[in-house]
Amino acid sequence: MTTTDNSVARKEEQDASGSARSPVAAYRPTLLALRTELRRGIAPWTGVCTAVMLAVTMAAKADTWQGSWGETQGLLHSGATLLVGPLVAAASCWQGAREHRRSTTELWLSTPRPRSTRAVVAALPLALWAVAGYLVALAASLLATWPYAGGGSPFPSFAVADSAFLVAVGLVGFVVGQRCRWRLAAPVLAALLYLVLGVPSYSESSAQFLDPAVQYALDGSLPVWWFAPAMVAWTCGLALAALIAHAARRRFLAVVPLALAATVAALIVDTGPGLLREDPATDRVTCTDGTPQLCLTGYDGPLLPQVSQALSGLLGRLDGVPGAPVRYVDQETRPGSGAAWMPTPNLGWYLLRGRLQHAEDFAWQVAYRLANRECPDAVHTGRVTATDDAVTNWLAGASQSPGASPAPGAEKSPQLRRLEAMPAPERRAWLGRFLATHTSCSPSEVPVL
Repeated sequence: MTTTDNSVARKEEQDASGSARSPVAAYRPTLLALRTELRRGIAPWTGVCTAVMLAVTMAAKADTWQGSWGETQGLLHSGATLLVGPLVAAASCWQGAREHRRSTTELWLSTPRPRSTRAVVAALPLALWAVAGYLVALAASLLATWPYAGGGSPFPSFAVADSAFLVAVGLVGFVVGQRCRWRLAAPVLAALLYLVLGVPSYSESSAQFLDPAVQYALDGSLPVWWFAPAMVAWTCGLALAALIAHAARRRFLAVVPLALAATVAALIVDTGPGLLREDPATDRVTCTDGTPQLCLTGYDGPLLPQVSQALSGLLGRLDGVPGAPVRYVDQETRPGSGAAWMPTPNLGWYLLRGRLQHAEDFAWQVAYRLANRECPDAVHTGRVTATDDAVTNWLAGASQSPGASPAPGAEKSPQLRRLEAMPAPERRAWLGRFLATHTSCSPSEVPVL
């Protein structure tokens, strides 16, 4: 054997051994193309637009969610589906139509790379960038909520479901762009998707829960353990079926993800509102020490010191009054239970970044519920109404009802002046008789003031 033959043989052996050592080498061109798509084109800009759009949406309504895990992810879920979803679909559609705009369709058909590989390499980077933008906005929102959250924890299930939805609309948008050569396909697809996602929210059927953009009341609720896998199978199953039917060599395989999506859809519709279960934390009650007690449910226990401060004046005026409530709770009470209602410190009105707002109105609401009776309009005679209003305003002190309290400098009602002028022992005795008739609808039983 000559030297030339030996060199050729060694080269063939090296090539064979090299291919055996690195099977990934066959996929190297695909990985390089994927990395290029990730770094260039509209994919990175889609991720930036996603993060900015969600950040602006969350910042504009920060007063309504900052301090509640449920409100935070509920609003982020709405933004990711109703706003970002159409944006990602339009961008993917534009990406899918790239070959048509450049007139390179026939050129790509002449390459050895399979059509399915080309489709995945072109569509996946944009979807991944959209998910990255969503995760950035999610992390920023959770960090903004964490210092003020009273209890509970974030909802990973919704983060997974929203991310899967963005991947799904990215794939579907790409398929539409590949199939449709109309230059206005991208904006039209975004508008149609917005309608498709938004309209089912007005339905009362259990089928509305197939809508990835359906609104969930996350406060006091938890998703079932299989929520995320079901939503991923539903949205990504449909998207994968569309992609396989478009680009795969064996298009009949699209039946597999389509069948999976149909099976999961039946489960979601059958479960309906049961996708969320009641959070056990809402049944736990935290109360202050002493008498009367102030009790809050759910995750609002850390607010008890602020609530006590807001009601300190009212509780001081009721000190020593016979029949005064021994407990104040933020839920409906039964007559004769010795408990009185007080408002729940709802986020966005009474609660702002962990601080109780509108303490005067908070106290007035408690006083109004203590002094006013639920009776037919015919029972609310002038004397009864004037007496109830006088007691309400006196118990609330400086925290008068907006619109019902005297304007600054205005003259007080005669009933309120008489109540204020009473000696303390006489006033406590009279208030005891008044509270004893709180559930009575007979005007003759209400003590005269």
